[in-house]
Amino acid sequence: MSRGSQVTAEAIRQMLVGLAEALRTAQNSLATEARSGELGGVGYEIPYLDFAFEVEFTSQEEEEGNPVVVLRPRFGPSPTTNATKEITSRVAGRLVSVPPHGGKPAPRLDLRLQEVGKDLVLLIQLTNTAGEILAGAPVALEVDVETTERLTGRRPAADERLSLLATQMTRTDDEGQGRVKLDRASLSHGVRVVVRAEARGASARIVISDPGEVA
Repeated sequence: MSRGSQVTAEAIRQMLVGLAEALRTAQNSLATEARSGELGGVGYEIPYLDFAFEVEFTSQEEEEGNPVVVLRPRFGPSPTTNATKEITSRVAGRLVSVPPHGGKPAPRLDLRLQEVGKDLVLLIQLTNTAGEILAGAPVALEVDVETTERLTGRRPAADERLSLLATQMTRTDDEGQGRVKLDRASLSHGVRVVVRAEARGASARIVISDPGEVA
């Protein structure tokens, strides 16, 4: 590839990257306004952005005789000289927004607690936004130390983190469900910890308290 072609390709790439970043910024602003209620809670997705711009490719020689290649947006006619060569091109296309998960339904992970006799069980349900059951999916669990500290002002002790969960990995059954037994007695009186679960890119958290209450 010649030097002029390299300059042209890099300049056009930078223009397209700039357009893509502007589109992403606009989409993020719309999403933020929707969450804050300024759009009535209704979000808007920008599906695509059509663009067209003209660029001029100018090659000129400096006093030392070395060629200088310049590519810039064209806003009007540019003066040319005997030492200047100019080529004008039009670049047009469409930037398409790709929804999260490639447009497929997003996974949804729900957690709840259930008393089974003297045991406390963490119930897991994994579906997607289309209501489909996600069976046979691995689910990772852990005591969320950072969130627990922000919520309660204390970091969980090592024995609490190791003893609370009967396992740190399970798998959903044919109904998209999973069960993990919790050793709530390992928590001191009045202590709460946050348990985090993750599966298929979705995550959820739930608060576990000492035997005196279920949070």
